[in-house]
Amino acid sequence: MRYVEKLFGEYEIQCVVVEMGSDYTVSVFGGSRPHVGSVVMSIPRPSLTGTGGSCTSSVLNGIGHKDEVIARLFAETVAMRKNAIVVCSCGIHIDDADTEQLREITRCSERLLKYVLAGLEEHSKESHEK
Repeated sequence: MRYVEKLFGEYEIQCVVVEMGSDYTVSVFGGSRPHVGSVVMSIPRPSLTGTGGSCTSSVLNGIGHKDEVIARLFAETVAMRKNAIVVCSCGIHIDDADTEQLREITRCSERLLKYVLAGLEEHSKESHEK
């Protein structure tokens, strides 16, 4: 499944989701130079408080990369929603991005995540109907 969200200027952020059995691989990338900056693996588990759920995440960051925030957002959210192991790689780059542009990247990523979650729910419904 592929999702695209317009960023600003000519830039966009894309997300590709691959279902792997009951688990998922998610790639989030965009801007002027898509790349792999950070990778997060999230595994759902019962909360340590005994109420509800949580997840444990492991992170690999490329030197000087700050893509972990968005990779973690996608990996942990999808892991909790789908009760699945999720690996998310993320690399979004805009040359000389200012503070407001960085905020817009986060807002755009959050919108994109909503589309991804809706798409996963729709895919689950279709799979159960077959």
